[in-house]
Amino acid sequence: MFGKSLFQSVLERLDAENPPDALATPRHAGISGIPAGFAFDTEPTTAGDAVRQAYVDMVEVQHPAPMPPPQPQIQIQIQSSTSPPPQPRQRPAYLDRLSPADVAEDLDISSVDTLATLAEKRRAFATRNHPDRHAPEDLQAATTRMTIANMLVDEAMRRMKRGRPIGTPARRPR
Repeated sequence: MFGKSLFQSVLERLDAENPPDALATPRHAGISGIPAGFAFDTEPTTAGDAVRQAYVDMVEVQHPAPMPPPQPQIQIQIQSSTSPPPQPRQRPAYLDRLSPADVAEDLDISSVDTLATLAEKRRAFATRNHPDRHAPEDLQAATTRMTIANMLVDEAMRRMKRGRPIGTPARRPR
């Protein structure tokens, strides 16, 4: 049973259970419910034995030897003497402007702004300053700038909705 395909072992078991003289009596010719054109001949014939032997012969075809595992490829990069060495990455100067006054200046919020222009200024600021657009070493500065900008724009929008000018301080409760 070892070293044989499942089909071969089933055929050998069937041959052992049904001696050749027992197969000489015809069984049902065809399969119930399937037209004769689709059903195979179930009567044992020498042609059936030839088909079975052809299958067995096909299964026993020698398979090619397995491929050896791929060898790791070593890549060597040769720098030409004419190309300059890569420049170190420059941190954008605006990321060093972290005070609320600097961020407010960069946002350029004025008393003539509307809710729509404030939303547009927020989007434009985020396009340039969002942490997802900066290197990992600049994430903290970009996050701080976006936090301050969002706070300033939100406060300006709140003042506009309450009817107060953007530049005046809020009233303190007495």
